[in-house]
Amino acid sequence: MESTVQKAETIKMVESAMSVLDLLRGAKTPLGVNAVAKTCALNPSTAFRILKTLEKTGWVYQLEEGQYIAGEKLSFVTDRNNFHIALSDAAKCPMEQCTARHGLAMNLIVRNGPDCYILQQSLTKSIINYVPPLHSVLPYYACGGGKILLCELPETLVDQLLETHRPEALTPFTITDPEEYKRLLVQTEKDGYAIDFQESSINGSCIAVPVRDKDGTIIASLSFSGLIGVSAPEKLLKYVPYLTECSKVITDTLYKCWEI
Repeated sequence: MESTVQKAETIKMVESAMSVLDLLRGAKTPLGVNAVAKTCALNPSTAFRILKTLEKTGWVYQLEEGQYIAGEKLSFVTDRNNFHIALSDAAKCPMEQCTARHGLAMNLIVRNGPDCYILQQSLTKSIINYVPPLHSVLPYYACGGGKILLCELPETLVDQLLETHRPEALTPFTITDPEEYKRLLVQTEKDGYAIDFQESSINGSCIAVPVRDKDGTIIASLSFSGLIGVSAPEKLLKYVPYLTECSKVITDTLYKCWEI
């Protein structure tokens, strides 16, 4: 009799967990514990236990504000929006801390086709930061982050992108020759960093490194941006260790709750 009761309780808990997963899978916005409990007709404490169990195993992800979204195992492969919400959230504090230590603005950039856009940003306390606003769209060929995001793609995809969205000169330093750009991508992959030396704006430069997922795939680029008056590209190399360290912290923060 006791075994039968336990089995019934286990089945009920599994059904409840499935209803929570189904809710988060289709949710357009992050949900708090109370919202999950109310929608799934659960006691808040039961909803909390289910969410924490699902979070630990990677099925849901808890944002900094305490709300939940579908996690890596449930939707990160198919739902880019949820992934970018989690990535932006994981990057926020490490970037702010890195900016505070080194006094430089930072951009976290992701790619959507030919466009790169700023997903997360940390600014200095200076009155003026020489960086585009958060969520600005940048041309893939004229920013350090774009080179990072393309450098490990198959050559056929790079060729297609260069053919359908040809680089246009923004400054005298913009690289517009496709073959030269592809050679630069090969070098970027080898070096592990990319530099924009006055390619998008005169007198402005940036340096970027990859942000990778737990399997080593590039998911974003991280850069010190808005560097004014840099006399030579090699002057930027001193920042690579700081960016690399911050990138690793972002990856660790993004995936640590899924380690069992």
